[in-house]
Amino acid sequence: MVTAVRERVREKMKIELAEQAYALFAERGLENVTAQQAAQSLGISRATFFRYFSSKEDAVITALRSFSVHFSEALASMASHPGESLLELLRRSFESTVVAAEVEPEAMRERIQLVWGSPALRASWQDFRREQQASLAQALSSFCANVRRAETSAALALTLYDHALVRWANAPGESLREILDEVFDFAAMIDDQWAGSK
Repeated sequence: MVTAVRERVREKMKIELAEQAYALFAERGLENVTAQQAAQSLGISRATFFRYFSSKEDAVITALRSFSVHFSEALASMASHPGESLLELLRRSFESTVVAAEVEPEAMRERIQLVWGSPALRASWQDFRREQQASLAQALSSFCANVRRAETSAALALTLYDHALVRWANAPGESLREILDEVFDFAAMIDDQWAGSK
């Protein structure tokens, strides 16, 4: 019991430190701040920083995980609409991110640009995406009998989602909703054309 409480307290502290570190890295750039400088800004020692995080990238990814929507949970709480394809269902599972982009567009653009501007961060983020893909496929399996189809659909949906995010982050003034709808509609059109040619 005591151990579990300690773990929860430690995890809460880790997330708080990560979010503060993220704000610093987002403001100054990941490459322009050393771990020592980040620790000083957080009011902790360098040794304490590395007790919580294996690297600066780890701190950023920890913060981004805390900001992220759990798409699998959103999908699990949804009901499919009559005649709706798996891609259309998956597009709806990303709706909360679209709303967040409409409420705080600059904060979200900042996160995307920070991740995609650093090869090390991008690699770490892809590890997180693989975890999301697995949980999304599991949630999707209740909507289709074929496990492989669920896995492929989850992988495709997250690839389309990331493509839309990067396009939107580099196009101030454009709507993430419109870009996301466009890429999902295009994927559906290709699928329809392929099915019609069989």
